[in-house]
Formats: sequence, structure tokens, C-alpha cells
Amino acid sequence: MSPLGRLRLIGLQAFIGVQTIIWSTISILLFLIDSSGGMTHRYGARPWARIILWASRVTVELKGGDNLDPARDDPLVLVCNHQSLFDILALLALVPYDFKFVVKKELGRVPLWGYAMKKAGYIFVDRGDSGTAGTLFKEAVAKIKSGSAVLFFAEGTRSKDGRLGPFKRGAFVLASLARADVAPLAIEGSAQVVEKKTFNIRPGHITITALPLVDDAAIKKNSRKLMAEVHRVMAQALEPGREAA
Repeated sequence: MSPLGRLRLIGLQAFIGVQTIIWSTISILLFLIDSSGGMTHRYGARPWARIILWASRVTVELKGGDNLDPARDDPLVLVCNHQSLFDILALLALVPYDFKFVVKKELGRVPLWGYAMKKAGYIFVDRGDSGTAGTLFKEAVAKIKSGSAVLFFAEGTRSKDGRLGPFKRGAFVLASLARADVAPLAIEGSAQVVEKKTFNIRPGHITITALPLVDDAAIKKNSRKLMAEVHRVMAQALEPGREAA
């Protein structure tokens, strides 16, 4: 990277840090008005994401928006693949739901930002502690019943090569227990914006494709069948012609 490019990156990272502090503070104040976290999501997290995307010269496109009905109040689990940290920004910017992320508990320790996420109603989980599973499911079901969609990165971590990896069962056990429909969201392009284990941000274009809901009652009864079906349709969307692993 040239000296000028490095200087621009440092300036962008500083801008992101300042904006995160500002919008985290706004999000916490909004929670005092609306304890459900809905205003925090719409007027805190969403504008924060859009400003950072704009500053980073990253555009986001939502395809298949007809498959997402923001007026629905039935149980819903959103399932996404995970390529980079910018997936979070892209989803916040365009997905038309007051959804709650399921995120690793380490993010909750980030000063101010972590507290703002807690106030927004995000669900924190210790991936190394299987004993928290029951608590996670109860909390997530409560979020769904209150009118919030719950969003999982089903692979559990970011992809190493941009390809769709195997899924963890948690999202699908939850969907099965709650008899929730599953909305698969296929994300492309974010791996080229920020590579894993780096914070070198490059301009780019991210596409989110909302695939048809998986709402077959017979499939939803079995979490393994549900997981296999969602993986199949997402694999076909991301890599046409490739069979799901």
C-alpha cells in the first residue's frame, strides 16, 4: 500500500471509531425512550451502518426484497452466510426488520459499543460453553414473540475463502422449537471489502439476496432437515451448480 493509501486508511479507521462512539451514545439514549430496542435499531444502528458504508465507498444492493415482508409479525429466523465484518453493516443498512443479532459474548465487552448492543437487545452467546444453550434459546424465543426477528450467521464464523461452509445447528434448533419460518440471506462481495483477520478496507459492492422463505411445516419440525434445506438453497444461490456439502 502506498503512503497516501495508508494515510487514507488511517483516516477512515479514525472516522469509523468516532462515528461508532457517537452512534453508540445515541443508541443508548434512544433505549431510555423505547426499551424494546426498536428505536435503537432504526435510528441508531441503521444510520451508523449507512454512514460507515458511505465513508468506505461500499455500496449495498438488496435483491429478492419481495421475499421480506416488514409488516409480518410471525416468528422469523434470519440465516446468513458470513464473509466479513461488513456483513453486519450491510444487513443493518437494508434488511427491513427490527432484527436482533446473535453474537459472540466478546463483542459485549467492547466499551460503549458493547453496551449499546445489549440495549438494542442483541443476544450474546459463549460459543465455548454448551451450558448457555438453554438460556440462549429461551431468550431468542422471547425476542421473536415480542416481534423481533433473530439473525444468525449460521456458519458460526467468517468464511476463510469466501465459500459457504458447514452450518451450526443452533439457528435451526431454535427455528424448529419456535415453529418459525426461516429467511435465508445470501451475502456476496463483502469478503473483497475486508479480508478476514485484517482491517484493510477497500471500496466495493455487497449484494444481499433474500431467498424464498423456508416455511414448510414438515421440514421445520426437524432441525437437521431444516438446516440441510437452508444450506442447499443458499449454496445454489452463492455458487450455482455446486451441491451443498
